[in-house]
Amino acid sequence: MSRNDGSAPRRYDELTSPEIDEAAEDGATIVVPVGATEDHGPHLPLDVDRRIVEAVCEPAVAARDDALLFPTIDHGYLPHHMDFPGGITIDWRTFVDYVIDVCVSLAHHGFERILLVNGHGSNHHLLELASRQVMLQYPDIHCAMLSWWEIDEVRETASAVREAGPQGSAHAGEMETSIYMHLYPERVDMDAAPRDVDYPESRHFNNLDLAGQTRPEDSTPVTMLGWWSTISETGVLGDATVATPETGELLLEAAVEGLGSVLEEFATYPIRSIDDHHARTVTDREYDAFRPR
Repeated sequence: MSRNDGSAPRRYDELTSPEIDEAAEDGATIVVPVGATEDHGPHLPLDVDRRIVEAVCEPAVAARDDALLFPTIDHGYLPHHMDFPGGITIDWRTFVDYVIDVCVSLAHHGFERILLVNGHGSNHHLLELASRQVMLQYPDIHCAMLSWWEIDEVRETASAVREAGPQGSAHAGEMETSIYMHLYPERVDMDAAPRDVDYPESRHFNNLDLAGQTRPEDSTPVTMLGWWSTISETGVLGDATVATPETGELLLEAAVEGLGSVLEEFATYPIRSIDDHHARTVTDREYDAFRPR
C-alpha cells in the first residue's frame, strides 16, 4: 500500500463527482467518524466525543492513499444524559436509520468497504446494528464498526501510563480529559476537573472503564444504565484530576497506530458471496424481508 504525504486526509466531500466515481472504482475505503454532543463534566466542552474521534481518524486516513474521510456524524444517542445541560440526543431509530442511509448511499455509489469509527459509548450497539443491516442490504460490501477505546494499542498504552486505575476513565475521566488536554489545552478547566467515583460499588453492575480494566473484585459485568445523575454527581464517571496532556498524546498516538492497522487489513479482507444452503431454490428477493426498509 502506497501512502500519501501524510499532511491531510482526502476528504470525501471535497472531491468532485467524477473523483468520487474514480475513488470507488479504485476500491477506496470510506472512514466515517461518529461522535456526539453531550456534557463532559464541568471541565470539558460538549464536543469531546467528536473532537477525539476526528483526531484519531484524520491522521490514520492521511497516512493512506486508499481511504477517504467522510464528514463526521456529530450527534448520537444519549437520552440518559438529558438530566445534565447541553446534550443533543437522537432517537435510536432515527440514528440507526440515518447511519444506514449514509452507508447505503456509499454502497450505491460503488464503495465496497465502509468503516464506522465511534467516539461515543452509547452509539456503539446502535452502530453495530446499523453496520449489520447495511451488509444485509448490500452483501457484496463490507461495513464494519469499532469504538476507538477498544483498539488494542489504546488499551495496552492505557494500562502502562494511566494513573487513575480501573474505573478511572468511564466518561470524561482520565483518558478523555488527557486526550482533549493534548488537543485543546486552552479549552480545559483543570481547576474544575472532578474525581467522581462515588457511584454504588458492585461486583457486577456499572463497572465501566474505557480501557476495559477491572478491579480484582469485579465479576460478570451486567449492562444496566439509567439516568446519568443516578450514577454521577458531576457528569464525570472516573478521575479527571490526574489527566495530563502527555498521557493524552500517548493514548492518541496508540489509537492512530491501531486504526491504521485495522485499515491495512480491512483494505484486503475478503468479501464472500452468499451461499444459500436450502434444499429448494431461494431467490434473492426472498431475502428482502430481512433487510432494512
